[in-house]
Amino acid sequence: MTGISIAVISLQALHTPSTSSLAKRADENRNGLYNVLWGWSFCDGCRYTGICTLVTCPGNRMPSLERYFGHYKELVCSYSHDLENHRMDAVVSSHEEIFHLIRVLKETPNITRGALAKQVFGNANNMGIESEQEHVIGLAVKALTMVYSTHWLNQNAEHDNGDLVSPNWLKDTPFHAFLEGLFPMIDHPGFGEDASASFWEMKSSITGSKLIRKGGLSFSPTEDLSNHLKLNRKTGVIEIFHHTAFLKENLRITRCMEGPMGVEGSLRLGALPRQLALEALDSIQKIIFPLSDPSAVTLLQRLVIEKGFDEDCLRFEASAIREPHETNTRYLYFGARLADIYDELENPTPRGLISRWAKRKGAGHANIATIIAVIIALIFGLVTLGLGGFQAWISWQQWKHPIEGPP
Repeated sequence: MTGISIAVISLQALHTPSTSSLAKRADENRNGLYNVLWGWSFCDGCRYTGICTLVTCPGNRMPSLERYFGHYKELVCSYSHDLENHRMDAVVSSHEEIFHLIRVLKETPNITRGALAKQVFGNANNMGIESEQEHVIGLAVKALTMVYSTHWLNQNAEHDNGDLVSPNWLKDTPFHAFLEGLFPMIDHPGFGEDASASFWEMKSSITGSKLIRKGGLSFSPTEDLSNHLKLNRKTGVIEIFHHTAFLKENLRITRCMEGPMGVEGSLRLGALPRQLALEALDSIQKIIFPLSDPSAVTLLQRLVIEKGFDEDCLRFEASAIREPHETNTRYLYFGARLADIYDELENPTPRGLISRWAKRKGAGHANIATIIAVIIALIFGLVTLGLGGFQAWISWQQWKHPIEGPP
Protein backbone atom coordinates (compact mmCIF):
# COMPACT_ATOMS: atom_id res chain seq x y z
CA MET A 1 0.00 0.00 0.00
CA THR A 2 2.93 2.31 -0.62
CA GLY A 3 1.94 5.89 -1.40
CA ILE A 4 -1.66 5.40 -0.27
CA SER A 5 -2.52 6.96 3.07
CA ILE A 6 -4.55 5.15 5.69
CA ALA A 7 -6.92 8.11 5.75
CA VAL A 8 -7.72 7.74 2.05
CA ILE A 9 -8.29 4.00 2.35
CA SER A 10 -10.62 4.44 5.31
CA LEU A 11 -12.54 7.20 3.59
CA GLN A 12 -13.12 4.95 0.58
CA ALA A 13 -14.22 2.15 2.88
CA LEU A 14 -17.05 4.29 4.23
CA HIS A 15 -18.86 3.87 0.93
CA THR A 16 -19.39 0.16 1.65
CA PRO A 17 -21.26 -1.25 4.66
CA SER A 18 -19.08 -2.24 7.59
CA THR A 19 -19.20 -5.88 8.63
CA SER A 20 -17.96 -5.30 12.20
CA SER A 21 -20.32 -6.04 15.08
CA LEU A 22 -19.77 -2.51 16.41
CA ALA A 23 -21.10 -0.96 13.21
CA LYS A 24 -23.94 -3.46 12.71
CA ARG A 25 -25.25 -3.03 16.27
CA ALA A 26 -25.48 0.77 16.20
CA ASP A 27 -29.26 0.90 15.73
CA GLU A 28 -30.05 -1.32 18.67
CA ASN A 29 -27.86 0.88 20.90
CA ARG A 30 -29.60 4.14 19.98
CA ASN A 31 -31.56 4.30 23.26
CA GLY A 32 -28.36 3.75 25.20
CA LEU A 33 -26.64 6.60 23.39
CA TYR A 34 -29.41 9.08 24.17
CA ASN A 35 -29.55 7.89 27.76
CA VAL A 36 -25.85 8.44 28.39
CA LEU A 37 -25.79 11.76 26.55
CA TRP A 38 -28.92 13.45 27.87
CA GLY A 39 -30.35 11.15 30.53
CA TRP A 40 -33.37 10.06 28.51
CA SER A 41 -35.76 7.71 30.33
CA PHE A 42 -37.87 5.73 27.89
CA CYS A 43 -41.43 4.46 28.17
CA ASP A 44 -42.19 0.73 27.99
CA GLY A 45 -43.23 1.09 24.36
CA CYS A 46 -39.80 2.49 23.39
CA ARG A 47 -37.97 -0.17 25.38
CA TYR A 48 -39.87 -3.24 24.26
CA THR A 49 -41.60 -2.51 20.96
CA GLY A 50 -39.77 0.52 19.57
CA ILE A 51 -43.05 2.45 19.42
CA CYS A 52 -43.40 5.41 21.80
CA THR A 53 -46.66 5.31 23.78
CA LEU A 54 -46.38 8.39 26.04
CA VAL A 55 -46.65 12.01 24.96
CA THR A 56 -44.10 13.02 27.61
CA CYS A 57 -41.55 10.38 26.58
CA PRO A 58 -38.40 11.84 24.96
CA GLY A 59 -38.59 8.99 22.47
CA ASN A 60 -41.04 11.16 20.54
CA ARG A 61 -38.07 13.32 19.54
CA MET A 62 -36.12 10.48 17.97
CA PRO A 63 -37.25 11.27 14.39
CA SER A 64 -35.86 14.81 14.65
CA LEU A 65 -32.47 13.38 15.70
CA GLU A 66 -32.23 11.03 12.73
CA ARG A 67 -29.54 13.12 11.02
CA TYR A 68 -27.47 13.33 14.21
CA PHE A 69 -27.68 9.56 14.79
CA GLY A 70 -26.74 8.96 11.16
CA HIS A 71 -23.55 10.91 11.77
CA TYR A 72 -22.81 8.83 14.88
CA LYS A 73 -23.12 5.69 12.78
CA GLU A 74 -20.71 7.13 10.21
CA LEU A 75 -18.16 7.74 12.97
CA VAL A 76 -18.54 4.17 14.23
CA CYS A 77 -18.17 2.83 10.70
CA SER A 78 -15.00 4.83 10.15
CA TYR A 79 -13.50 3.20 13.25
CA SER A 80 -14.74 -0.26 12.26
CA HIS A 81 -13.34 -0.03 8.74
CA ASP A 82 -9.97 1.05 10.07
CA LEU A 83 -9.90 -2.14 12.15
CA GLU A 84 -10.94 -4.35 9.25
CA ASN A 85 -8.33 -2.94 6.87
CA HIS A 86 -5.41 -2.26 9.17
CA ARG A 87 -5.80 -3.50 12.75
CA MET A 88 -7.26 -6.54 14.42
CA ASP A 89 -6.67 -5.62 18.11
CA ALA A 90 -9.70 -3.40 18.72
CA VAL A 91 -9.52 -1.04 21.68
CA VAL A 92 -13.32 -1.21 21.98
CA SER A 93 -15.73 -3.82 20.67
CA SER A 94 -19.08 -2.58 22.01
CA HIS A 95 -21.08 0.63 22.12
CA GLU A 96 -21.26 0.39 25.91
CA GLU A 97 -17.49 0.94 26.03
CA ILE A 98 -17.96 4.14 24.03
CA PHE A 99 -20.79 5.14 26.38
CA HIS A 100 -18.44 4.57 29.34
CA LEU A 101 -16.00 7.06 27.85
CA ILE A 102 -18.82 9.61 27.53
CA ARG A 103 -19.79 9.06 31.19
CA VAL A 104 -16.23 9.68 32.35
CA LEU A 105 -16.02 12.87 30.26
CA LYS A 106 -19.25 14.13 31.84
CA GLU A 107 -18.30 13.18 35.40
CA THR A 108 -14.75 14.57 35.21
CA PRO A 109 -14.64 17.35 32.58
CA ASN A 110 -11.28 18.51 33.96
CA ILE A 111 -9.61 15.20 33.05
CA THR A 112 -6.71 15.25 30.59
CA ARG A 113 -6.70 13.03 27.52
CA GLY A 114 -3.71 11.09 28.84
CA ALA A 115 -5.39 10.49 32.19
CA LEU A 116 -8.64 9.50 30.46
CA ALA A 117 -6.86 6.93 28.29
CA LYS A 118 -5.03 5.48 31.28
CA GLN A 119 -8.19 5.31 33.41
CA VAL A 120 -10.30 3.63 30.73
CA PHE A 121 -7.77 1.56 28.77
CA GLY A 122 -4.77 1.20 31.06
CA ASN A 123 -1.20 1.73 29.86
CA ALA A 124 -0.69 1.55 26.08
CA ASN A 125 1.69 -1.14 24.86
CA ASN A 126 2.80 0.68 21.71
CA MET A 127 2.26 3.79 19.62
CA GLY A 128 -0.32 2.03 17.43
CA ILE A 129 -2.53 1.21 20.39
CA GLU A 130 -2.15 4.76 21.75
CA SER A 131 -3.19 6.19 18.37
CA GLU A 132 -6.25 3.95 18.30
CA GLN A 133 -7.15 5.01 21.84
CA GLU A 134 -7.02 8.62 20.68
CA HIS A 135 -9.38 7.74 17.83
CA VAL A 136 -11.92 6.09 20.14
CA ILE A 137 -11.73 8.98 22.61
CA GLY A 138 -12.28 11.34 19.68
CA LEU A 139 -15.39 9.37 18.73
CA ALA A 140 -16.81 9.79 22.26
CA VAL A 141 -15.94 13.51 22.31
CA LYS A 142 -17.63 13.99 18.94
CA ALA A 143 -20.82 12.27 20.08
CA LEU A 144 -20.96 14.41 23.22
CA THR A 145 -19.96 17.82 21.85
CA MET A 146 -20.03 17.58 18.02
CA VAL A 147 -16.45 18.85 17.73
CA TYR A 148 -13.44 16.96 16.45
CA SER A 149 -10.58 16.38 18.87
CA THR A 150 -8.29 14.36 16.61
CA HIS A 151 -7.07 15.07 13.08
CA TRP A 152 -7.49 11.44 12.02
CA LEU A 153 -11.19 11.31 12.82
CA ASN A 154 -11.77 14.67 11.12
CA GLN A 155 -10.18 13.46 7.89
CA ASN A 156 -12.30 10.31 7.82
CA ALA A 157 -15.75 11.77 8.47
CA GLU A 158 -17.69 11.15 5.27
CA HIS A 159 -19.65 14.40 5.10
CA ASP A 160 -17.26 16.72 6.93
CA ASN A 161 -16.49 20.04 5.30
CA GLY A 162 -14.56 21.37 8.24
CA ASP A 163 -11.02 22.56 8.74
CA LEU A 164 -8.64 19.60 8.50
CA VAL A 165 -6.07 21.43 10.64
CA SER A 166 -8.45 21.85 13.58
CA PRO A 167 -6.71 21.47 16.97
CA ASN A 168 -6.04 18.10 18.51
CA TRP A 169 -6.93 17.53 22.15
CA LEU A 170 -3.41 17.38 23.55
CA LYS A 171 -2.45 14.68 25.98
CA ASP A 172 -1.90 16.96 29.00
CA THR A 173 -4.81 19.38 28.40
CA PRO A 174 -7.99 19.18 30.53
CA PHE A 175 -11.09 18.42 28.49
CA HIS A 176 -12.95 21.62 29.44
CA ALA A 177 -9.85 23.70 28.63
CA PHE A 178 -9.68 22.13 25.16
CA LEU A 179 -13.30 23.17 24.50
CA GLU A 180 -12.74 26.66 25.91
CA GLY A 181 -9.86 27.06 23.47
CA LEU A 182 -12.11 26.07 20.56
CA PHE A 183 -14.79 28.60 21.52
CA PRO A 184 -13.24 31.82 22.84
CA MET A 185 -15.72 34.48 23.93
CA ILE A 186 -15.26 37.83 22.14
CA ASP A 187 -17.55 40.77 22.84
CA HIS A 188 -17.56 41.94 19.24
CA PRO A 189 -18.93 45.47 18.58
CA GLY A 190 -22.25 45.21 16.78
CA PHE A 191 -23.06 41.52 17.12
CA GLY A 192 -21.83 41.39 20.71
CA GLU A 193 -24.19 44.15 21.76
CA ASP A 194 -27.73 43.49 22.87
CA ALA A 195 -30.18 44.63 20.17
CA SER A 196 -28.21 47.79 19.29
CA ALA A 197 -28.96 49.79 16.15
CA SER A 198 -25.83 48.44 14.47
CA PHE A 199 -26.87 44.90 15.38
CA TRP A 200 -30.22 45.19 13.62
CA GLU A 201 -28.62 46.79 10.57
CA MET A 202 -25.92 44.13 10.26
CA LYS A 203 -28.34 41.31 11.02
CA SER A 204 -30.77 42.31 8.27
CA SER A 205 -27.90 42.56 5.77
CA ILE A 206 -26.60 39.00 5.97
CA THR A 207 -29.63 36.83 5.31
CA GLY A 208 -28.91 33.82 3.13
CA SER A 209 -30.67 35.15 0.04
CA LYS A 210 -28.74 38.44 0.19
CA LEU A 211 -25.45 36.65 0.70
CA ILE A 212 -26.11 34.57 -2.41
CA ARG A 213 -27.54 37.36 -4.54
CA LYS A 214 -25.26 40.26 -3.58
CA GLY A 215 -22.16 38.53 -2.31
CA GLY A 216 -22.04 35.52 -4.61
CA LEU A 217 -21.57 33.30 -1.55
CA SER A 218 -22.77 29.74 -0.97
CA PHE A 219 -23.37 27.42 1.97
CA SER A 220 -21.98 24.04 2.92
CA PRO A 221 -22.96 21.79 5.86
CA THR A 222 -20.34 20.97 8.46
CA GLU A 223 -20.47 18.30 11.14
CA ASP A 224 -18.07 20.28 13.38
CA LEU A 225 -19.60 22.94 15.62
CA SER A 226 -16.25 24.72 15.87
CA ASN A 227 -16.42 25.38 12.10
CA HIS A 228 -19.87 27.01 12.28
CA LEU A 229 -20.06 30.26 10.26
CA LYS A 230 -16.48 29.95 9.01
CA LEU A 231 -16.09 31.84 5.74
CA ASN A 232 -13.63 30.71 3.11
CA ARG A 233 -12.96 33.97 1.28
CA LYS A 234 -11.16 32.20 -1.55
CA THR A 235 -14.11 29.97 -2.46
CA GLY A 236 -16.92 32.11 -1.05
CA VAL A 237 -18.30 29.20 1.00
CA ILE A 238 -19.84 29.64 4.46
CA GLU A 239 -19.94 26.53 6.64
CA ILE A 240 -23.13 25.94 8.63
CA PHE A 241 -23.37 23.54 11.56
CA HIS A 242 -26.80 22.18 10.71
CA HIS A 243 -27.57 19.75 13.56
CA THR A 244 -30.20 21.93 15.21
CA ALA A 245 -31.93 18.98 16.90
CA PHE A 246 -28.67 18.28 18.76
CA LEU A 247 -28.48 21.93 19.85
CA LYS A 248 -32.07 21.84 21.10
CA GLU A 249 -31.37 18.79 23.29
CA ASN A 250 -28.49 20.70 24.87
CA LEU A 251 -30.78 23.66 25.52
CA ARG A 252 -33.43 21.44 27.11
CA ILE A 253 -30.89 20.21 29.65
CA THR A 254 -29.70 23.67 30.74
CA ARG A 255 -33.14 25.31 30.73
CA CYS A 256 -34.29 26.64 34.11
CA MET A 257 -30.78 26.44 35.57
CA GLU A 258 -30.02 29.23 38.03
CA GLY A 259 -27.24 31.62 37.04
CA PRO A 260 -24.70 31.37 34.21
CA MET A 261 -22.87 28.07 33.83
CA GLY A 262 -19.41 27.66 32.34
CA VAL A 263 -18.05 24.90 30.13
CA GLU A 264 -17.10 22.62 33.01
CA GLY A 265 -20.47 22.87 34.74
CA SER A 266 -22.38 22.39 31.48
CA LEU A 267 -20.39 19.29 30.60
CA ARG A 268 -21.29 17.69 33.92
CA LEU A 269 -24.90 17.89 32.74
CA GLY A 270 -24.00 16.49 29.34
CA ALA A 271 -24.50 19.81 27.54
CA LEU A 272 -22.63 22.57 25.80
CA PRO A 273 -22.67 26.04 27.40
CA ARG A 274 -26.16 27.47 26.97
CA GLN A 275 -24.91 30.69 25.38
CA LEU A 276 -22.96 28.71 22.78
CA ALA A 277 -25.92 26.51 21.84
CA LEU A 278 -28.29 29.51 21.65
CA GLU A 279 -25.93 31.44 19.38
CA ALA A 280 -25.46 28.51 17.02
CA LEU A 281 -29.20 27.88 16.79
CA ASP A 282 -30.28 31.53 16.45
CA SER A 283 -27.58 32.37 13.93
CA ILE A 284 -29.22 29.76 11.68
CA GLN A 285 -32.91 30.32 12.34
CA LYS A 286 -32.92 34.07 13.04
CA ILE A 287 -30.03 35.57 11.06
CA ILE A 288 -28.80 33.53 8.07
CA PHE A 289 -32.09 31.73 7.43
CA PRO A 290 -34.76 33.69 9.37
CA LEU A 291 -37.73 31.35 9.47
CA SER A 292 -40.07 34.37 9.49
CA ASP A 293 -38.95 35.05 5.88
CA PRO A 294 -40.60 32.79 3.25
CA SER A 295 -37.64 33.20 0.88
CA ALA A 296 -35.27 32.02 3.64
CA VAL A 297 -37.44 28.97 4.27
CA THR A 298 -37.41 28.15 0.56
CA LEU A 299 -33.63 28.46 0.49
CA LEU A 300 -33.25 26.26 3.56
CA GLN A 301 -35.55 23.64 2.06
CA ARG A 302 -33.34 23.55 -1.02
CA LEU A 303 -30.22 23.11 1.12
CA VAL A 304 -31.88 20.23 2.96
CA ILE A 305 -32.56 18.48 -0.35
CA GLU A 306 -29.40 19.38 -2.26
CA LYS A 307 -26.72 19.69 0.44
CA GLY A 308 -27.95 17.29 3.13
CA PHE A 309 -28.76 19.88 5.79
CA ASP A 310 -30.66 18.54 8.79
CA GLU A 311 -34.38 18.91 8.12
CA ASP A 312 -34.81 19.99 11.75
CA CYS A 313 -33.33 23.37 10.74
CA LEU A 314 -36.84 24.18 9.48
CA ARG A 315 -38.47 23.56 12.89
CA PHE A 316 -38.57 26.53 15.23
CA GLU A 317 -39.12 25.79 18.92
CA ALA A 318 -39.43 28.22 21.80
CA SER A 319 -41.27 27.18 24.97
CA ALA A 320 -39.53 23.82 25.38
CA ILE A 321 -35.98 25.11 25.02
CA ARG A 322 -35.92 28.86 25.79
CA GLU A 323 -36.20 31.05 28.84
CA PRO A 324 -38.74 33.92 28.60
CA HIS A 325 -35.96 36.52 28.36
CA GLU A 326 -34.07 34.71 25.58
CA THR A 327 -35.50 36.62 22.63
CA ASN A 328 -32.52 38.68 21.44
CA THR A 329 -29.28 36.74 21.49
CA ARG A 330 -25.91 38.39 22.02
CA TYR A 331 -23.22 36.77 19.89
CA LEU A 332 -20.19 36.38 22.14
CA TYR A 333 -18.92 33.16 20.54
CA PHE A 334 -19.85 33.70 16.88
CA GLY A 335 -20.03 37.52 16.71
CA ALA A 336 -16.64 37.86 15.05
CA ARG A 337 -17.58 35.35 12.34
CA LEU A 338 -20.91 37.07 11.68
CA ALA A 339 -19.03 40.36 11.39
CA ASP A 340 -16.58 38.72 9.00
CA ILE A 341 -19.49 37.64 6.79
CA TYR A 342 -20.94 41.16 6.95
CA ASP A 343 -17.57 42.62 5.97
CA GLU A 344 -17.36 40.23 3.02
CA LEU A 345 -20.72 41.48 1.81
CA GLU A 346 -19.62 45.12 2.15
CA ASN A 347 -16.13 44.54 0.69
CA PRO A 348 -16.35 41.46 -1.53
CA THR A 349 -13.25 39.40 -2.17
CA PRO A 350 -12.36 39.32 -5.90
CA ARG A 351 -12.77 35.77 -7.16
CA GLY A 352 -13.26 36.00 -10.93
CA LEU A 353 -10.52 36.84 -13.45
CA ILE A 354 -11.78 40.38 -14.01
CA SER A 355 -12.29 40.98 -10.29
CA ARG A 356 -8.74 39.89 -9.45
CA TRP A 357 -7.31 42.00 -12.28
CA ALA A 358 -9.23 45.03 -11.07
CA LYS A 359 -7.96 44.48 -7.54
CA ARG A 360 -4.34 44.20 -8.66
CA LYS A 361 -4.63 47.37 -10.77
CA GLY A 362 -6.14 49.25 -7.87
CA ALA A 363 -9.44 49.84 -9.61
CA GLY A 364 -11.31 48.31 -6.71
CA HIS A 365 -14.18 45.91 -6.72
CA ALA A 366 -16.68 48.74 -6.85
CA ASN A 367 -15.45 49.75 -10.33
CA ILE A 368 -15.79 46.31 -11.89
CA ALA A 369 -19.14 47.27 -13.42
CA THR A 370 -17.45 50.24 -15.12
CA ILE A 371 -14.70 48.01 -16.49
CA ILE A 372 -17.26 45.53 -17.83
CA ALA A 373 -19.21 48.40 -19.43
CA VAL A 374 -16.04 49.62 -21.16
CA ILE A 375 -15.30 46.12 -22.46
CA ILE A 376 -18.86 45.72 -23.75
CA ALA A 377 -18.68 49.16 -25.42
CA LEU A 378 -15.39 48.18 -27.04
CA ILE A 379 -16.92 44.95 -28.35
CA PHE A 380 -19.92 46.82 -29.77
CA GLY A 381 -17.55 49.35 -31.33
CA LEU A 382 -15.58 46.60 -33.04
CA VAL A 383 -18.77 44.96 -34.26
CA THR A 384 -20.04 48.31 -35.62
CA LEU A 385 -16.72 48.96 -37.33
CA GLY A 386 -16.85 45.52 -38.91
CA LEU A 387 -20.40 46.05 -40.17
CA GLY A 388 -19.42 49.44 -41.60
CA GLY A 389 -16.49 47.91 -43.43
CA PHE A 390 -18.69 45.13 -44.79
CA GLN A 391 -21.26 47.62 -46.08
CA ALA A 392 -18.49 49.66 -47.74
CA TRP A 393 -17.15 46.53 -49.44
CA ILE A 394 -20.64 45.69 -50.78
CA SER A 395 -21.04 49.25 -52.13
CA TRP A 396 -17.64 49.05 -53.83
CA GLN A 397 -18.53 45.72 -55.41
CA GLN A 398 -21.81 47.13 -56.70
CA TRP A 399 -19.95 50.12 -58.21
CA LYS A 400 -17.29 47.95 -59.79
CA HIS A 401 -19.67 45.33 -61.09
CA PRO A 402 -22.94 47.14 -61.80
CA ILE A 403 -25.91 45.01 -62.64
CA GLU A 404 -27.19 45.92 -66.07
CA GLY A 405 -30.94 46.14 -66.56
CA PRO A 406 -32.88 44.45 -69.38
CA PRO A 407 -32.38 45.92 -72.86
